[in-house]
Amino acid sequence: MKSTKRIILSAVFICAIATLAAPLSANTSITGAYGYFTIPITSTPDKGTIHINTGYIFDPGDFYISLNTAFIKNWEISAGKEILTGQGEEIGSTPFIIGTKYMFYERGDFRAAAGLQVELLGNDAGASGTPVSLYGVISESAGKLGYMNIGLGYTFGIDAGYHINFFLGLRKELIGEKLFAVGEFTNFSVRQGLGLPWDEGRGIFNAGLILELTDFLKFKLMTYDLLDDFLTVGLGGELSLKVF
Repeated sequence: MKSTKRIILSAVFICAIATLAAPLSANTSITGAYGYFTIPITSTPDKGTIHINTGYIFDPGDFYISLNTAFIKNWEISAGKEILTGQGEEIGSTPFIIGTKYMFYERGDFRAAAGLQVELLGNDAGASGTPVSLYGVISESAGKLGYMNIGLGYTFGIDAGYHINFFLGLRKELIGEKLFAVGEFTNFSVRQGLGLPWDEGRGIFNAGLILELTDFLKFKLMTYDLLDDFLTVGLGGELSLKVF
């Protein structure tokens, strides 16, 4: 029953946010990859630009910092880490995540990219092995619905409840080119700990607002785990620098 309810709620939220989708744009996710919250999208950083993303997630209480860049056009290199500050039995260890992604096709509104993500767990995680996720993602205009990023992936290297991973990312312009609504749905989580359970509660819906003050500075209000029994809220910002 709980599983059926979650599926129904997921479908409702996806349909609601889909109507708000807008042209493709990107932010640096907490995992480092260009995306919205945790998942990657087809976009890659401009060559020679470094994006630095940081913020605070109030429950369980952790800072995050992530960055990405591109030494070659359409080829992203990324890294991200959450630093736990809360206390409690439910709080585990968060991985240091590194990744790479290449956008290999672009024609009109359609784009396609492929990449991998490696989670370096450390001894505190209480698990053996190194999770490696391979994924493919496409983006395409959906007419009046806007622009959507849809991906599939698979994680191997550890038995942590991973199966075929599905993710959907969406973005909507609210006020001019300054304020945006973003959302993502996945059936998996890359985070271990209270915030997004690593091997349980599959079905993660995140939503938030992005305020783009300038071309190089953004502020973010994020809500995580909207389909679960708890809700986490985060505040953050992103700085983009052209360095080479």
